[in-house]
Amino acid sequence: MKHWRKIGIAALGGALTAALAGGCSQEAANSEGATDTGVNRVDTTPVTLTMWASMSEELFQKLVAEPVKLKYPHIDMKLVTTDKKIPDLIATDEVPDIINDTIASIPKYEDLNLTEDLTPYIKAHNMDLGRIRPVVLDTVRKASGDDRLLGLPISGNVVMLYYNKDIFDRFGVAYPKDGMTWDEVYELAKQVTKMDGGVQYRGFDFQDSFQFAANQLSLGVVDAGSNKAIVNNEPWKKLFENYARFYTIPGNEVSDKTYGKSLDVFLKDKTLAMYVTSSIFSRLPDAVKDGLNFDMVTLPAFPEAPGITTQVDGGIRILTTTSKHKEQAFLALSAMLSDEAQTLISKNGNTTVLDSKQIMEQFGTNVEVLKDRNRLGFIKNEPASPPPSITKYDASAYSILRSQFKKMVLNRTDANTILREADDLINKKIAEESK
Repeated sequence: MKHWRKIGIAALGGALTAALAGGCSQEAANSEGATDTGVNRVDTTPVTLTMWASMSEELFQKLVAEPVKLKYPHIDMKLVTTDKKIPDLIATDEVPDIINDTIASIPKYEDLNLTEDLTPYIKAHNMDLGRIRPVVLDTVRKASGDDRLLGLPISGNVVMLYYNKDIFDRFGVAYPKDGMTWDEVYELAKQVTKMDGGVQYRGFDFQDSFQFAANQLSLGVVDAGSNKAIVNNEPWKKLFENYARFYTIPGNEVSDKTYGKSLDVFLKDKTLAMYVTSSIFSRLPDAVKDGLNFDMVTLPAFPEAPGITTQVDGGIRILTTTSKHKEQAFLALSAMLSDEAQTLISKNGNTTVLDSKQIMEQFGTNVEVLKDRNRLGFIKNEPASPPPSITKYDASAYSILRSQFKKMVLNRTDANTILREADDLINKKIAEESK
């Protein structure tokens, strides 16, 4: 059984992704209080390390500080919240020892000269990277460039198709199932897009950030060699046309005011039959109390990529170049890749980065709202491979792509025109940013 996800970051899933970190579990403290890795001995002088992350203090203690303390009693962890911006922390010489963000953010921090290459530390401590799922490690290396490792992966989100069972029951339509294709979901959406009792029920919508920036076809946006856009082509056209067709279903259209606003329509209004997004566990309990009868299935797949979900873009821990305790900070990172820490990650609704079926299958067991639902659907698909290159211009490029897709949907513009414009806009943005 294979799987993972991307991404991105929504609700509790996003908070958990931001709360977790990576490393190895091979070091063992000896009776003298030092750590013997078989390669070198580590100073165990008490130290306090800071970590920048978007999470509550309670979550930080549970998922970061306590696992580190359990393995390395001499290390205390202190949270630096994201209301303190990294540029401001640079200006005041208060950059934390560890930064938590997504894999795709690595080039951004490299541009700020904050990313320490972990390769020497991995060798010195004999870390077994073979425990990490290859597709996860490949994605981190792709974002790092030059076969470096500028962070350790820790966890990820999973993009799923959530559906309202009551709407399907209302129209006598069979529920979605794991392993469906986009064509099958398109046909299903047409069957549950209906006006009934004066209420317009829509069949399908999706959160576009994941479907583009972490797309299932592993398409890139900027060529790392030339720093030019690579979106005006047939594969991107296929992707755009696949999603745009859902908005041409009579009754499933969106306007400028409703585009991108479907999460609340699914959770609160309960008039949307299917919605694709990452984990939204923090929002679901209230929705269920308010009458939402939901379940979820695997993300629909393209025929040429069966069983493939979105790319890996989960939580990453970056050791900063400015840290005064780099060796200890690396040990703190390493504590987050122990089986125990990764099991906690999995149980709390984020996917493990370890290649362990046993840990994967514990996904969501601590998430009450997943009880008696398709919990294991979250681990059935395999993540898409990383794109040919990941650059510091990608974030801007994906923002342009999403804006262009919205234009395509609202104006019924053809994909060729939209992507040609996107290519030009991305190249202009790269030229501006490169100055």
